Amino acid sequence: MERLGHRTPVHAAQPVRLRELGYDERWLQDWLAADPTRLGLGQVVVLAQELTHATGGSLDILAADGDTYYSVEVQLGEVDASHGFRVLDYWARNRARYPDKTHVAALLVESADGRFRQALQAIAEYLPLIVVALRAWRGASEVVLVPEPLIVNESLDVGGTVGLASGKVRTEQDWREQLTEEAWAFYEAFVAWTREHLGEVRVDYSPKSYIGLRRGRRVWAPLWFRRDGATVYLPDPDGSRAEEPSVAMESFRERLHDEGLEAAWQRTYNAGSNPISMRLQRSDLDKPVVQELLRASFEILEPGMAPWSERRSSPQHPQVGAAQVTEAATGSDSRTDPGG
Repeated sequence: MERLGHRTPVHAAQPVRLRELGYDERWLQDWLAADPTRLGLGQVVVLAQELTHATGGSLDILAADGDTYYSVEVQLGEVDASHGFRVLDYWARNRARYPDKTHVAALLVESADGRFRQALQAIAEYLPLIVVALRAWRGASEVVLVPEPLIVNESLDVGGTVGLASGKVRTEQDWREQLTEEAWAFYEAFVAWTREHLGEVRVDYSPKSYIGLRRGRRVWAPLWFRRDGATVYLPDPDGSRAEEPSVAMESFRERLHDEGLEAAWQRTYNAGSNPISMRLQRSDLDKPVVQELLRASFEILEPGMAPWSERRSSPQHPQVGAAQVTEAATGSDSRTDPGG
């Protein structure tokens, strides 16, 4: 047993509000920007502070984790209607300003336990919204600020403290016990096919609602399980995050329909990073059009990769068609190096 003298000291603390200690919102904004991990969003970097928009107003912090941009508003005290609407306003403006990025609205407040919490929870069911409470605790000689995730859109792929908002991290064994025999068999077949024909992926069992297959730090294919398989959400092969389906999506949707499968454009899923959804069973993994879509959605995550529809129509980039995918299934495929 570990000796008491080697343990981290434990001290008593009391909750406190930052204004009571003489701090204001600008100080809090600067404190968060000085070390972006304090935002609780993982390994993000700050792109701008007080980002001004042409039509008025300035965003407190614009942070990024790769292609995911976080529009961050900071407020001391209880969240009010002004800040709740403002963060969505800046999120919408940045989505138009940087259309090739994934955008998330992040509201960091001291408290969201009052009047507007229910409204924020309802909004987060439909929009990529995160609400984090910065809890201040005062000890004998210092104050500690702890980010506590309060509201998180369930489809978002977020790191850091916010990524653990669902509570207990799930394990492979947890999923084995929960899923039907056929659903687990689908999962094993999906992972095996991907690793054999596309490249290495990391399996993330920790989310509450899905198992995520990651390429680098990016979730490529979250699997939301059904009794006989799973609904899979994939990046668009053209890299689109637009409101309307891409050229690639329309092409694949028609061909999938001919195979008895339906694909949907879910622009709101994971803030647009994985907009193509389709329900699959184990036998569907043998269909060439499914294999081609999986390959195209995997390849588009390669840095600098041209959209699938451009590669398909260009003489320099012949289409990876059904015959090539079927051939790849026999072992002649060359793997792609996983990237960020």
